[in-house]
Amino acid sequence: MEKLKPDFSINEFGKFRFYSGILIGIGFSIILNSLFRLTLRLCNLGMYIDQWNIDYEIPTYYNILIGFSSIGFAFCFTTYLWMSTPFVANRKKTLKLRMAQINPIWIFFGVLLFLLRMFWFLASIELTIEKDFPFLGFMIPTFIYLYCWNLISHIYKSKKSFLISSLLFITGGIILSVF
Repeated sequence: MEKLKPDFSINEFGKFRFYSGILIGIGFSIILNSLFRLTLRLCNLGMYIDQWNIDYEIPTYYNILIGFSSIGFAFCFTTYLWMSTPFVANRKKTLKLRMAQINPIWIFFGVLLFLLRMFWFLASIELTIEKDFPFLGFMIPTFIYLYCWNLISHIYKSKKSFLISSLLFITGGIILSVF
């Protein structure tokens, strides 16, 4: 009997691609964490322009949100690398792998463009994520993370890996919020 979906494992991807995807994801999460914090400080420079100081103290809510967002965005790159098998024996699986490879990058840049547009819209309005949308702010990184795992689960059996990586997603977001 033929297996419909192979198991999600290191041997399925290859050790080099699996571990390099994890290392690149960790690197991108640290870089995006620093970039998002710097962007938030620069955005609030206009409120404190009389002091000409970039030492804006980021509230705890935004630190946690930035930590989870950077992990979610970095997982897009990890998914991209894991699904980067150009050809497999089955034509249908090749198509699924190509879709699972390009869609996380599409979502990454689409969400960043949406956030940039929303920033320009909200720049002159006294709306904040912390006060006006406290729980909805966490929907974007959660959506990105679950979307990437949805793409992976279309190709591989990945229930156990999903649960383990969900714990790592939560602990990584908390660690980056302190970092």
